[in-house]
Amino acid sequence: MFSLCIPTIDRFESFLNKNIPKYLENELIDEIIISDENGNDVNLLKEHYPDNSKLKLFKNDKILGPFLNKIKACSYAKNEWIALIDSDNYCDFRYFDVAKKYLKKNNDLKTNIILSPCFAKPNFNYECLKNVILTKQNIKEYNKFQIFNTFINTGNYILNKNLIQNLNITNEPNDLIYNSSACDVKYMNTLFFEQFENLEIHIVENMEYEHTVHDNSIYLQTYMKTWYTINNVDKRFNQIS
Repeated sequence: MFSLCIPTIDRFESFLNKNIPKYLENELIDEIIISDENGNDVNLLKEHYPDNSKLKLFKNDKILGPFLNKIKACSYAKNEWIALIDSDNYCDFRYFDVAKKYLKKNNDLKTNIILSPCFAKPNFNYECLKNVILTKQNIKEYNKFQIFNTFINTGNYILNKNLIQNLNITNEPNDLIYNSSACDVKYMNTLFFEQFENLEIHIVENMEYEHTVHDNSIYLQTYMKTWYTINNVDKRFNQIS
């Protein structure tokens, strides 16, 4: 049912080696797409899981950065619903099962939909927002919540492929595209809200995953160097509605 899309760079030993076997066993995941910036993870995955048809492995021609690599990973997906998950995080069977049941219960959902977890365990609890449906019309109301800025930049969510297929970044400035590593999810969400009038982000109760905070995270490595970009993304996001 789901295409799992994982953008990565040098994360096999620390994360993928542990998580990929569990993803392979998850019957709700039809395909696991790895979009690798330098090929190191892809080479190791080929060694450990030769000829596994569920694994779809791609190496980028050049380093794209987190924002573009996420789009690249999703562009390979065959299914309507894409789980875009960072390589250093992990979503168990329950995460996908809750999402599946939610989609079945709400089978009249339109295409411009994102299902977002309510808890990035153990540090980022968004349960105060559970069951909220964010739209362009109400986002300013929730933007006042103290935890909201962290939430809107967390990602690790399930989105409809239509959003990726129709996202237009042709006229986006390079400084945002290539320096958004510490705010890439907020930047992507900003673009979705700007370009899709009927976008809905559903914050789904009991949809939870493991969010690893570690010293080698791209966010921690780059946020001090990219304040200009972060501030520009913040300004654009705050203009929505």
